[in-house]
Amino acid sequence: NKGKIFPGTIKVKISYTSELENKASEAYQNLYIQVTTFFKDTFNNSEYGQTVIVKVSASTSARSEMRAGNQGVDVAVVNIFTESTKENETTISNAITKAINAPSSNFSGYDQQDQCDYYGCKKPNDQNYCDNGLLCECKDGLVRPKPQMPMCVAMCSDTCNAQSKRQCLVKSNGTADCICLPGYKEDKQGICQECPFGYSGINCEDSFQLILTIVGTIAGIVILGMVIALIVSMRLKNKGMNVEEETLIEKDSRNLRLKETGFSNLGAEGSIFPKIKVNLPRDNQPENPYTRHIPRPDY
Repeated sequence: NKGKIFPGTIKVKISYTSELENKASEAYQNLYIQVTTFFKDTFNNSEYGQTVIVKVSASTSARSEMRAGNQGVDVAVVNIFTESTKENETTISNAITKAINAPSSNFSGYDQQDQCDYYGCKKPNDQNYCDNGLLCECKDGLVRPKPQMPMCVAMCSDTCNAQSKRQCLVKSNGTADCICLPGYKEDKQGICQECPFGYSGINCEDSFQLILTIVGTIAGIVILGMVIALIVSMRLKNKGMNVEEETLIEKDSRNLRLKETGFSNLGAEGSIFPKIKVNLPRDNQPENPYTRHIPRPDY
């Protein structure tokens, strides 16, 4: 279906959350109803078709709006009218501004986008109007993928593919850049090489894996040292207990021998038989029974 489009960005007075960019979220659905209802009430005529939300993002002037007490969200939209409409960019912008200035409005501003920038086309004769995207000339660096496609988009060459470890990155300004895939970095010869160990991400700028490896290694060394210290400590403790047990056993053995004899004689030198010392005078020596005189019989 052909129609006349009027692109632009409207600012909504709500707090930005990442859920607003998720079309399946409740926050996005509420925002969608709020924005489309606003434009439907603003363009209350038969020439108005619909409003398409292109993108939701945090307001570029969020800081100044927060200081003023308002929190903004930028919603890029495209208002579609019938091809025969007499509306133009000026009348559309004036109608939106008037509706925003209403006392009960939840919107803070509207930035009109000319059709040439929306289509990605050059401005013919320095005029900010491109009524047909199929006929306008694409800007430098942009191409029209198919003849039936009105939009001019940034594209990279055919050599920018996964086989050469490259990908086409479209920047916010609409230009495209062929860069290496995440995990690869371009060398001096312009060839994408795999990142060194520990590095990853675009242009190998992410060193998280290296940091994680270093921390893990240090933690492993500390844990190993603690385990070794624990083992050595337990062995020393067990050795001390064994020495103490041997000492106690030896003492118990000595006490047992003394209890069996009933004597306590340090001169025994560990023998179970005590030594008895007797001091006899020299003149009282015992008589040798073998040298005693035996009287002979008288017969």
